[in-house]
Amino acid sequence: MRYLPTMLAGSALIFASGAIAQTVDEQMDGADAVTPQDEAADPTMADPGSSDPAAEKAFTDAEVSSFAGAMMELQALTGDAATKQQQASEIIAQSGIDTETFNAIGSAMQTDEELARRVRLAAAELQPQPAE
Repeated sequence: MRYLPTMLAGSALIFASGAIAQTVDEQMDGADAVTPQDEAADPTMADPGSSDPAAEKAFTDAEVSSFAGAMMELQALTGDAATKQQQASEIIAQSGIDTETFNAIGSAMQTDEELARRVRLAAAELQPQPAE
């Protein structure tokens, strides 16, 4: 059973990076890039004292369950990197949570033990039970 949490966390990091890249690409379309000089000129843009917003967000049980289900599907992906990335995007889109929430949960569970526990429990509930 210790293998499952490790796989969930590792898979979250691997697939979240692709989802993050897609989110950034979507946000950057038609937007001006912010440079470090812009941040220095506008103190509201750079707040070194702020913490990670993902760590502060309380995720619902439905979001956690959707994340766990998507992660289990992502772990089963096969094929080359491009195929996996396309399949991962589809799985996340069909999971019932948006890409930003998926990425936030994946990031937050790295430092939030309670959230990681909730994801493990949700994944365990979603796993098929052996036939008796």
